Amino acid sequence: MFRNITVRGARGSLLWGYRAAATCTKWTITRVDSQWHLSATCDAIDPVQLRLAAKLHELLFTAPRDRGRWCWEVLDVTVGTRELRATLGKPLQ
Repeated sequence: MFRNITVRGARGSLLWGYRAAATCTKWTITRVDSQWHLSATCDAIDPVQLRLAAKLHELLFTAPRDRGRWCWEVLDVTVGTRELRATLGKPLQ
């Protein structure tokens, strides 16, 4: 198994149920040892929804890929004006 890995994409969303709390135009996920981290540039961010959903552990990061999508649980999120950083759980899909 890989200890370190990097995944990049051009589109993604942080979802709280069916609502998009943030939509990303560019993102990078890195795994170092057993920790997953997201760094993203966003075109739309709702910081209140992001913080509340992350606190309730109901926030997911999703991104399209061939034959499906990536999906991670968001454990913690830090929001800037057009960017965000998050700590992720293990991939769900």
